[in-house]
Amino acid sequence: MLPDAAAIREMALAAGFDDAGCAVARRLDAEARFMDEWVDAGLAGEMTYLERNRDLRYDIRLLVPEAQTVVVCLLSYAHSGRDYHRAVKSRLYELKAALLAKYGEQLFHPEKQHIFCDSAPVLERRWAVEAGLGFIGLNHQFIHPTLGSLVHPGELVLQVSVAGALTAVQTANQCGECRRCIDACPRNALGHPVWDARRCIAYETHKCLVCQQNCPYNAGLL
Repeated sequence: MLPDAAAIREMALAAGFDDAGCAVARRLDAEARFMDEWVDAGLAGEMTYLERNRDLRYDIRLLVPEAQTVVVCLLSYAHSGRDYHRAVKSRLYELKAALLAKYGEQLFHPEKQHIFCDSAPVLERRWAVEAGLGFIGLNHQFIHPTLGSLVHPGELVLQVSVAGALTAVQTANQCGECRRCIDACPRNALGHPVWDARRCIAYETHKCLVCQQNCPYNAGLL
């Protein structure tokens, strides 16, 4: 017996996540082209690590052999505490334990790491989109319809296919004509076709939330 996407989501919610979804593991071709052009144009600033492990970053099946499903779980800032890595990973391990107890060891690679939270070359925001959880806004952040952009994603990679898992999800621009984040950015880091990390205060200090504070999707959440 194998779980379906709906069952996994319910188990993720029971483990303390705010939302979850499943995506079919594949190479993210469109994202690969975008990232290559962005990095090669120098817009990543001094984030030289993005120049490494590109193949692993674009195809999670190279990172986790035999990967077939990416379970993406979201934890809101409100529930993550001071150490979001620990908060997300502890819940991912709880979810894994629940899945093992009900469905057995067939779900996971026996030797390779398959739990991730900002700890490996994984395009987490794109996988959240792939799992049908939201979209990438004009502020270049992942935005959930009700949780806004104030979420930490984590991933649990399965080596089995899951009924209901999504693939190649396409999302329309749900920002509409809103430009609040672009106009509010003190260094005009968003006033270009793509985000320019060299202009971004958060890239330098990790302390700027101006674009998120001005996003309507975050109204009442900050």
